[in-house]
Amino acid sequence: MKDSVYLGIDAGSSSVKVCAFNFHGELLAKSSRDTNIISKSLKHHEIELNDFWVKTADAIKEVTEQVDNIVSVSFSVACPTLVLLDKENQPVMNGITYLDGRSEEFIQQTLGDDIIKVRSLSCNSPSPSACWVGTLAFLQEKQPELMRKTNKVVLLNGYLSLKLGSQKAAIDPTQASYSGAVALARSPKWSTELLKYWKFNHEILSPIYQCTSVVGQVSKEAAKKTGLKESTPIILGSADTAAAAFAVGLLDPETAFESTGTSGVITFCLEEPNFDHRFMNRYHIVPNQWLAHGAMSTTGGTFHWLNQSVWPEINNHEQLEKFSKSSTPGANGLIYLPYLAGERSPIWDVNAAGAWIGLRLNHTRNDMVRAAFEGTAYGLKQILNIANEKWGVILDELLSVGGGSRNTLWTQIKADILQVEYNISQTSDAAAFGAAMVGATGAGYFCGINDPDLPIIRTEDIAFKPNKDKKIQDIYNKHFNIYDGLYPLLKETMHSLTNK
Repeated sequence: MKDSVYLGIDAGSSSVKVCAFNFHGELLAKSSRDTNIISKSLKHHEIELNDFWVKTADAIKEVTEQVDNIVSVSFSVACPTLVLLDKENQPVMNGITYLDGRSEEFIQQTLGDDIIKVRSLSCNSPSPSACWVGTLAFLQEKQPELMRKTNKVVLLNGYLSLKLGSQKAAIDPTQASYSGAVALARSPKWSTELLKYWKFNHEILSPIYQCTSVVGQVSKEAAKKTGLKESTPIILGSADTAAAAFAVGLLDPETAFESTGTSGVITFCLEEPNFDHRFMNRYHIVPNQWLAHGAMSTTGGTFHWLNQSVWPEINNHEQLEKFSKSSTPGANGLIYLPYLAGERSPIWDVNAAGAWIGLRLNHTRNDMVRAAFEGTAYGLKQILNIANEKWGVILDELLSVGGGSRNTLWTQIKADILQVEYNISQTSDAAAFGAAMVGATGAGYFCGINDPDLPIIRTEDIAFKPNKDKKIQDIYNKHFNIYDGLYPLLKETMHSLTNK
């Protein structure tokens, strides 16, 4: 057993990572491939699924060439990524990502005066990223010919498991949570009370299985493409942030962790279904517990955008950090709003737009980058303030996982603005780690999700302590208060620009 290797596939919106871990949770091999979001308009954000599978298979192949004895495969995925399949389990369209907002107006108009009732049952804001059955109903109205071709609906882990050889279309509870079709305070099953609002063939919804469910075995064809052994168990897995929560052992309602990639999320564990609608709420991988995510859409995505679209000649995250260091706390009076694809927590507005506020002739690129680092941190502070108001959570420290946690300047800025000590995980691949351990559990290599032998993510020795300099604190507090009031002031203007 202790020689066994567990594969975790972290399928994100900007890359797919394949990681192999041993019984002790040590990383043995890793491979990644960049992926692309296809943005057809302000509100259309998709992925090309066949290309995504080719890149995933290629990354798996690279790992299997380095390690032997892989005994389980499981997934953590960007959520939700909606996948519509025909009778041959082939996509009938591109995957619709969590950034997509095309159905926003349709969802609001369909629910009308019942929107509060639906929110209270689903425990999430009825928006495309947390009510994907509304997107299915939107497609039924706008593209009925496409929906006639659709035999089953899955999420990204369901699609990848089918490509590996699973014969079972399945949806896990952590992603069913964002469907708008489960009553989250109850057991995970499709709610007829919620589905009645949405006109499409409800039989295309795949059944809900537990995250640790074995949904199939690697097929002969997939084994040839990936190097995995034929008949290796395929375990369904979960959404990426839920997998990361499992990886860090988040079970205590008095603690939280941050995951930082394209999006930025602070996650809290709930022992009772006491939700706040400004958060994204879901089932935990652990039964009878829930997760509340303060989920911002484009925190890390801001810096990818700066590299790719604003200053493409740089294309280097380290250079952005150098620019920021040449500015000062408060970015010389400049504030950045990180709403590049609308925003989720805490404002829930697909029509929100990004901005730099306060630009003057004396400002430089250094200030603009510094303001971007600070603006994303102000959004996270809004989330912590809500958690304090709702559940009385007061954090002294915060564990950060994900690729963005490796940016030391950004981490220090967040520690200073949030006034909490930041600890960094030893591996940036927490979601892949969680997926691998969910897979190992589902395949029977651990006794269950509470097995004391299950490894969890360890932290680095270094910690980022908040700066106690009163002058710097005063600057950040002043700018946070300004940031906190900007969206209400600019909402109407943002809407008029994005609804052209």
